[in-house]
Amino acid sequence: MLDTYEEESGFRPEKESDIMLRLRVLAGEIYQENARAEYILRQMFPTTASGGYLEAHAAQRGLSRKHGTKAMGRLIFAAENETHDNILIPAGTEVCTTDELLRFVTDSDAVLTSNAQSVMVNATAAEIGSAYNVRTNSIGVLVTPVIGIASVKNNAGFTGGMDDESDELLRERVAESYRNISNGANAAYYRSIAYSVDGVYSASAVGCSRGVGTVDVYACDRSGNLSAEKIHEIQTLLNEKREVNVDVRAYVPTPLEIDLYIRLKVADGYDFDTVAEKVKVAVTNYINALGIGKNLWLSDVGEVIYHTEGVSGYRFLESYGSDREVPLTRYAKAGMILVRNE
Repeated sequence: MLDTYEEESGFRPEKESDIMLRLRVLAGEIYQENARAEYILRQMFPTTASGGYLEAHAAQRGLSRKHGTKAMGRLIFAAENETHDNILIPAGTEVCTTDELLRFVTDSDAVLTSNAQSVMVNATAAEIGSAYNVRTNSIGVLVTPVIGIASVKNNAGFTGGMDDESDELLRERVAESYRNISNGANAAYYRSIAYSVDGVYSASAVGCSRGVGTVDVYACDRSGNLSAEKIHEIQTLLNEKREVNVDVRAYVPTPLEIDLYIRLKVADGYDFDTVAEKVKVAVTNYINALGIGKNLWLSDVGEVIYHTEGVSGYRFLESYGSDREVPLTRYAKAGMILVRNE
């Protein structure tokens, strides 16, 4: 702008001159308008929109952003000694993990009777999020003291926790609605109904599974499970929105364990055990994230391994390594993932 002004007027204004101040203000306004126009342009299309604008695009496809869910599991409370009176563990008793201090709350009152050393209680995460899907024996701190109770632990992991649906995941569902258009009478229609339920990570629909006029819908959370309450919620929606004279039923899929034997070569300067553990975790997470009916391709697993820091080469043992087709009634689950030195 300054160069154009100099070319048209024949002189270049001083930095402190009135003309220079006017040019700076004008340049700032033009920049803001250009930035605003670019922002509006990005929000016009679902492939680049974000936030509320993306939700508006989703609403046009009959979709909405899914809310996160809380992880659920069971806790074991143990008494200080073998001889004690009945101990009441009230609903709302808080505990937390020993490392990240993630809090969990008991769902209902429980009584540790005088002739028992421990009692098992259902509990729920204090907040939503996948971070609360904690592993076995990770909970061990009593936040709410209970007289007579010495310890608490979880003998199984907590599952079902999911974060609020991100823009990326919502955008993918919007794109999927364009790729597989639901017409109220195909698999995409019934699958979209299951996907609309909070806490559902993956879903599939199989037509004529029990004969003509039947549809089976499979749904699960990130861990491959789904509570009976969520299945009932999906079933209720299916009953409300199904076609006339169509029998639709909701199920939890069965796992299909996939074993892999990986021969690994690490780069110079890296510890093999450390890199091998990273590879094992990365491959396990990749397989468990595939969902229902998503086939496993070794080329994709290889990408995961190759991009793990410290890896210089790898190969799959033939008897364990092969592409795997996953039916629409099952979900892939990492089984025995062996990583050995090349």
